[in-house]
Amino acid sequence: MLQNSLYYIVQNEQNEYTIRFNASHPIFAGHFPEHPIVPGACMVQIAEELAETTYGHPVRFANIRNLRFNHPITPGQEVTITIRQIEDKSFNFQFSVNDTICAFFAAK
Repeated sequence: MLQNSLYYIVQNEQNEYTIRFNASHPIFAGHFPEHPIVPGACMVQIAEELAETTYGHPVRFANIRNLRFNHPITPGQEVTITIRQIEDKSFNFQFSVNDTICAFFAAK
């Protein structure tokens, strides 16, 4: 799990989380040392973890559709993650910083 290591939940409202990243986490030393950004693979893992928290059961994605990274997320930013269940076992995720959509995807 990345929660309480790479990121911390600052606020939790129904289907919406505000998180803050641990800027001293070792992953940022390699991605990238002088201009760290949150790796896309970590965002997918965070989405799985938060879906588990939201819906109260294990979630493992079999496929991801429409994955888009519009803006990089840096460790100093607070990120709002919105989760919507769109059909049985399918979800939409949106990662935003200050109302700017940074990433979104659908997963099942």
